[in-house]
Amino acid sequence: MLEVYLFVNPLGAPCMRSEQNIMKLAARLNSKVSFQFVPLLTQQVVARSLPAQPTLAERNAQFKVHYNAILAYKAALFQGKRKGRDFLLKMQTAVVADHQQFSTDLALSLAQACHLDIDMFKEDCSSDLAKQAFKTDQKLAAEMKITQSPSAVIFNCDVSQCGLLLNDVTYEALCEVCESQGIATKQSLMAEPTYAPNLGSTTTLQPNLHVL
Repeated sequence: MLEVYLFVNPLGAPCMRSEQNIMKLAARLNSKVSFQFVPLLTQQVVARSLPAQPTLAERNAQFKVHYNAILAYKAALFQGKRKGRDFLLKMQTAVVADHQQFSTDLALSLAQACHLDIDMFKEDCSSDLAKQAFKTDQKLAAEMKITQSPSAVIFNCDVSQCGLLLNDVTYEALCEVCESQGIATKQSLMAEPTYAPNLGSTTTLQPNLHVL
């Protein structure tokens, strides 16, 4: 089984693409894949959203925006992993694709769209539990020597306890990792999938995908 930790900037376009690449890989593999999207907040992450020569006030403002976005994501996760994942996707779509600015109002709107308990969500966004979860994520990133997003740490649990660090989380790079671990050939994973004709069955085959 593959276990993947993807460290992401919840407001960044490259991280959206990396998440999609991991989901595509999971759909193609026969082995079970578990993954966790871990929010990362560093000076490098903040710098990507700043002008060329930002002021200290601009740096602090962007840090606060990213921090609040992460707390909102953690608050959504407290109501279930699937709802948290849905919230993250909707937040990324709103900010990256629809060019909306992250704000408290946007977070509440997304929470409603995800059918979250709004009162609980509001409380959790500023809770000590959410802040501690953020600190735990940053500690994990430090232990795994993560300095940029997106970055993935991939474990082949059937072979070794040692993880592989991947800073360029493209689909091709993920396929190369799978080939090096003897999981599947790059050629088979890169090939376009073929599907059997639909003979009227109502059964839908789901990929071996599990969100931690």
